[in-house]
Amino acid sequence: MAVRLIDGWLYESKPSDEYELRLHHLGNGHREAVIQRQDVWEEIRPATRDELDMWAREREEGEEERREANRLRAARRAKTKVRRMVKVLGLDALLTLTYRANQTDLSLCKAHMKEFVRRMRRILPGFVYVGAFEQQRRGAWHVHMAIHALPRDLPWSGVKVKSFNVVRAVWRSVVGDLGGNIDQARRKRWSQQSCGKLAAYLSKYMLKAFEDGDDWSNRYSASAGVTLPKAQVVRFRSYALADLIALAYEEIAAGACECMSWLARWGDTFFLSTEESDPMKKPPRW
Repeated sequence: MAVRLIDGWLYESKPSDEYELRLHHLGNGHREAVIQRQDVWEEIRPATRDELDMWAREREEGEEERREANRLRAARRAKTKVRRMVKVLGLDALLTLTYRANQTDLSLCKAHMKEFVRRMRRILPGFVYVGAFEQQRRGAWHVHMAIHALPRDLPWSGVKVKSFNVVRAVWRSVVGDLGGNIDQARRKRWSQQSCGKLAAYLSKYMLKAFEDGDDWSNRYSASAGVTLPKAQVVRFRSYALADLIALAYEEIAAGACECMSWLARWGDTFFLSTEESDPMKKPPRW
């Protein structure tokens, strides 16, 4: 329960008997459902002079806390957007671009990544990505990129060369004396990944940006023209949450699929994500 001051009047929020169900059909066998209980704000009474003075003091003292809360909400929205872009594009492989030198300039890292993508598209038309920037402990930036799993070989100087060697050569040609490499040791970046798990992995860097005190909007990039489908929104009144959860499963978890779900601590929000588990439904990318 929360209280707000609006135009000199006190309002109190109370949970209602209405839930909102949002269904996201993201393509490539990916769907998400979010169920949220709706709150209603009821007018209590006019605020007294003492309450107005106290409210003004608390607002001034809590300004920094509100800014942090707004930044966290923005980071969570960015996390959701990154996750859904990966799913919409059907990306299923992870590539990480690193520097040998201690390259600490984020704007330079972004410029290098942009040029890397441009050169990759010359070799592989249709190359798309969603990328997140992360800073190592030493201060150097590197890029995590969700991409489509690459073919075994790619053209390079008129001959077919293993994809890994081609991509590494392209990145090194971009960064020059700073020394570039592809970090393959910690994870199998060239093996096919679950798109849903890859989306979750990449999107977590938006919250990491918040924890690092950075602006989340500076910490991701994606191919131009990615459009997220609009959600289907339905409101239900006087329904039990358990019945709506069953409905969500019925709507987006029919057939063979992998599911991930969570229920918020206070029981007011439920999230469900599904991914088709039949690999035969996935068309080849190249």
